[in-house]
Amino acid sequence: MAKPVVGRTRQTGASRRSRARTNRAGWVRKNVAMDQRKLDAARRALGVDTETEAIDLALDFVAFRRELVQGITAMRRAGGVEDLFERPRRA
Repeated sequence: MAKPVVGRTRQTGASRRSRARTNRAGWVRKNVAMDQRKLDAARRALGVDTETEAIDLALDFVAFRRELVQGITAMRRAGGVEDLFERPRRA
């Protein structure tokens, strides 16, 4: 007859995963291969301490850039922005 284990509870895989998800809502774990030099340069340029923060902030900047481009495009369509880089047309 096996002895019961006292004082320890075994976690199931589901409970371990749900606990990990509660730390950062919407976050997932990814394993990627990347150039360490680029990651170090990005971390320094962005002024963050961890590689995770560097990647997260860089992705935020990419998403924000897209939002800016979409907003400027919409403003141009509405006639609200003059294109300063357009070449002058000859008469």
